[in-house]
Amino acid sequence: MDELRAFIDGVVREGAYRAVLSGPRKPGLRRVTFDRAEDGYFIEKLTEKQAFHERVPLECAAERMEALFADFSQINAWNSEYEFTARLTKKGKLLSGRRRRTDAPAAREPERKKKYLIEAGRAIPPLADMGVMTPDGKIKANMNDKFRQIERFLEFIDELLPEDDGSEISVVDFGCGKSYLTFIVYYYFTEIKRRPVRMTGVDLKADVIEYCRDLAEKYGYTGLRFLAGDIADFVKSDPAPIDLIITLHACDTATDLALFNAVRFGAKHILSVPCCQHELNKSADMACLPLFDDGGILRERACALLTDSIRQKLLTASGYSARVIEFVDLAHTPKNLMIRAKRAALPLPVREKAQAEAEEALSLMKTEQTLHRLLAEAGLLPKQK
Repeated sequence: MDELRAFIDGVVREGAYRAVLSGPRKPGLRRVTFDRAEDGYFIEKLTEKQAFHERVPLECAAERMEALFADFSQINAWNSEYEFTARLTKKGKLLSGRRRRTDAPAAREPERKKKYLIEAGRAIPPLADMGVMTPDGKIKANMNDKFRQIERFLEFIDELLPEDDGSEISVVDFGCGKSYLTFIVYYYFTEIKRRPVRMTGVDLKADVIEYCRDLAEKYGYTGLRFLAGDIADFVKSDPAPIDLIITLHACDTATDLALFNAVRFGAKHILSVPCCQHELNKSADMACLPLFDDGGILRERACALLTDSIRQKLLTASGYSARVIEFVDLAHTPKNLMIRAKRAALPLPVREKAQAEAEEALSLMKTEQTLHRLLAEAGLLPKQK
């Protein structure tokens, strides 16, 4: 609707510090609030029982506001001089206007600007070559969600690795694909933290790996190498321990192969964001959970959650303190669960209990799961059948 977009563009262009979407037209969200922040807008989406939050850069705010308005009938917005209003009638006509402000809501208390690990406007040359950002460091609108994901990944990495003691850090990225994450992690350690790092990206696609190799050579990233091949065939060439194994949306059983390698090589830390868990969806007998056995979206999502829960239990059984956590807001990706694990001296009863729980679930569903099979075949589980 051209009228609506013109109205919203004007609201953002004229510096509205708050905009409220109200009058829900269907169940779900009951109100959405846009509050101006230093570099864009902070969005709060309210249901009857929950609140969801996200941030959008200024250049994406109008587009996001228009998309969210699809479920509402009214917008009220305020800047220092005017109140802007737009209302959608029952016949679908948009009535809009402005008036001198009289009793507008107070502006949100300015938030303390979050300190990002990658500063806004900082140009990262390989990511500019890949089309994630412009040469001057501005994130491209269509890559904003991807950048938020890799930036959040950096935050997890920053939290779990020890303080700089001068030692070299070893990192492996399984299923690296185009290597957005690989390059930014390498850049973060070498250019921002000034820490020595030895990093390897592994992926099946030879052409993509060749492109990544060329970029690494172009920028003199001597500690970064790329290998073309199956994750299952990965051979650890260095006797030093692996500090961190990462995966970002390694598809289906590729995540299991990466987790298996982490266990068999004794990696200290694991950060894995799974993707497309098809294995149980294809093989599980869901008669044990008939509520989810619809053959459609409920079965698919239940199987995905069961897969990640089984992976968590198997990592615990293998001697890792493991959790499944929310990675980023669903607004940035629907694949927003992360398996976070740290090698730990877990008591044997704890490990055995976790293994039993995973195997009981698999038994009930009358199926096998790749990570379980690999660990069992390699003798890496505490209680072998």
